[in-house]
Amino acid sequence: MRFAGREPGSDAQSVAGKLALERALERGVNFVHSSFEYGTRWAMGEVMRSHSKRHDLHHVIKVPVPDFDDGGVFDKAKFRTRVEEALRELHTDRIAVLQHLQRFRPNSDDNRIPNISAVNEPMMEIFEKLREEGKVGYLTTFPYTTDFARSAMGTGCFSGIVAYYNTIEMEMSEFFDDLQEKGQGFLCIRPFMAGLLTDRRADRKVLPLEDRNQDDLWDEAYGRLELIQAAMGDQVTSWTSFAIKFALIHPVVTSLIVGLNSVEQVDQVLDAADGIYPDRGVFYAAREIFRDHGAVVAP
Repeated sequence: MRFAGREPGSDAQSVAGKLALERALERGVNFVHSSFEYGTRWAMGEVMRSHSKRHDLHHVIKVPVPDFDDGGVFDKAKFRTRVEEALRELHTDRIAVLQHLQRFRPNSDDNRIPNISAVNEPMMEIFEKLREEGKVGYLTTFPYTTDFARSAMGTGCFSGIVAYYNTIEMEMSEFFDDLQEKGQGFLCIRPFMAGLLTDRRADRKVLPLEDRNQDDLWDEAYGRLELIQAAMGDQVTSWTSFAIKFALIHPVVTSLIVGLNSVEQVDQVLDAADGIYPDRGVFYAAREIFRDHGAVVAP
């Protein structure tokens, strides 16, 4: 999302981001998330245009149709455009996963859930055409809420869910067993919970007073982290490593979507994914805490 500037250039952010992407591909990353909204595909394209591993990559892209100001009306042409532009900009022949978002203004379930059937019929028609053309693989939903996820997955149109998931944000874990039973998948976004679940930020006492995580909006999240820490005990020697491994413990989690904006971050996250993993009991312990104390409103 932020690994490069929104306009083509040789600024420090973009140079570092392209080096990070090259490093990730070098180390075996083969699943890449992007969106036309981020404005960074120009940099991804510069790396991928002639890369030797270009044809080995699996892409997941955001497809927000209908979008905020579309009044809930599904536009087949816009849906196809989102796919075709991604194929062109990413220099690939196929998008492995479409991450569908249904948006309203205001973006509430009261607006979105009653509109699911009106959206899904034309969406599946254009999706099947694109799949017949060999341009797409799977359709998933980014539901925002568990109520929407329940309604969307109940239609049988989607092969999986893309959503936030970490030791604190456990809402979507209620679907894991059902997804696994049906041979479907889950893609985890923000396993670090915006940086809180890292060695740098997990201990709030050492953060400067002006740090963003000192804001009162983070109080609830840090309170939940204390419960997690007490339950995990000495199993956590590095929160950065634990967060990555925790997100991958359950076999239904297909991959993680995490921002990597420098070579150092790439190496840190991929190193964290190596080594011995906690057993599945850690997942159930965290889910029990979630069920006992409810959801955390994330900043």
